[in-house]
Amino acid sequence: MTLPIAPKPIDELAHILEKFGWNTRFSDLSEAQVHTLIFGIQEAQRLDAEIAIGKLEETYYKSTGSWPSTSIPF
Repeated sequence: MTLPIAPKPIDELAHILEKFGWNTRFSDLSEAQVHTLIFGIQEAQRLDAEIAIGKLEETYYKSTGSWPSTSIPF
């Protein structure tokens, strides 16, 4: 039996958001939908397989103002 290959993270996110409806606001999601979103992203391929970790860390910092908890910012 062949195990399924995890989807790319962007593809998984698009799949889930399409099911919720593209016009659904994050604040309108139910707790179950938030769990579905988190689970789907966690089960997808790692994003750093497609984008360099340094670039991801930089983007995270620019977006949130803090370094990711798994990074060493030096």
